[in-house]
Amino acid sequence: MQIEWIIDRCNEVLFGYVKEQDPLSSLNIKELNENLTEAARHGMLPVVMESLSRAKILDPEKKKIVLKKYGASEKFIKKYWQRLDLMEQMALQFKKAGLDVMFMKGATIARLYPEPQLRVFGDIDFYMFGEDEKSILALKELGVETKEYFNHHTQANFDGVLLENHYDFLDRDNHQGNLLLDDELKRLAAEEGHHYPFMFENPEVDNAYSMSPTMNAIFLMRHMAVHFFSETVALRMLYDWALFQKKYANEVDWKNVKELYKKSGMPKFPGIIQGILISKLGLTIPECPIEPIYDKEAEGIWKSIIESPASNPYKKNSIRFLLFEARLFLDNRWKHRLVFEDENYWGLFFSYTWQYIKKKIAG
Repeated sequence: MQIEWIIDRCNEVLFGYVKEQDPLSSLNIKELNENLTEAARHGMLPVVMESLSRAKILDPEKKKIVLKKYGASEKFIKKYWQRLDLMEQMALQFKKAGLDVMFMKGATIARLYPEPQLRVFGDIDFYMFGEDEKSILALKELGVETKEYFNHHTQANFDGVLLENHYDFLDRDNHQGNLLLDDELKRLAAEEGHHYPFMFENPEVDNAYSMSPTMNAIFLMRHMAVHFFSETVALRMLYDWALFQKKYANEVDWKNVKELYKKSGMPKFPGIIQGILISKLGLTIPECPIEPIYDKEAEGIWKSIIESPASNPYKKNSIRFLLFEARLFLDNRWKHRLVFEDENYWGLFFSYTWQYIKKKIAG
């Protein structure tokens, strides 16, 4: 099965688990192409290509496919270095304005990978310790114009890369459980936010930081849960979580974090994710105290991960497009119960609808 082949390649590169000496011998040309396409969908193509770079490819047709995907992988790697350069420019600009910046998500998680450029990421997400208005003015001096977004961050475009300036870590408008988590993340940012520097090669950059381990334990799990509800969980998110635990599990305030999971409406979801790491990815993180869960709901989540999500085939914002999105939202109700346990499902539906209408009116 293609997902198992992809997992074997990822486990080899990220955790040193070597399962087979010749990863191409068991695949025909069609299967190889499908597997590499699926790896790209999960955000793991550079990792898989790193594995294949160690193999001898004798079949000329297979070699042709690998070289083609290698080109796609190199584009992702090039984008990583481009984003890192933009982040350095931003940090220096903020320093000039007397501001500190905390980089989030892909930019910082990449540094948990054996080679950071193997971690695919698109947007640059950052938090300005409550100084988002001043940071908008600082970015304007670089020619970067900021636009309002419908919740928890503003957006800007910097050399073709989307910047998300988070005044809130999480969406406070649509999910009651996020209020508790966002408040705690801001408290931790104030107390621990300057303990984990984000280092650049340029020593002048001394005002950039990463989330603390406890912050990441809260944020990464909630971010994964939100993606699971709205779309699906990609393998990249699972490996992010596993690599994070491998390095920082012993530094997390798990008592606080586990209580927050429960109070925010996802008491079971983290245990299911932990169970999937063990039963499906073959990974064990003994330092993490989250009790793994293996049940029918876990199988349902795994199925939603390995099956390609249905894409909306209709023109954006057309009646058919909106009906398709509404149907998808209704079909995801079982997911909602797992990650927003105490929240009103129909209330969320009408909240999303009203926000869409307001956005259309604003034009």
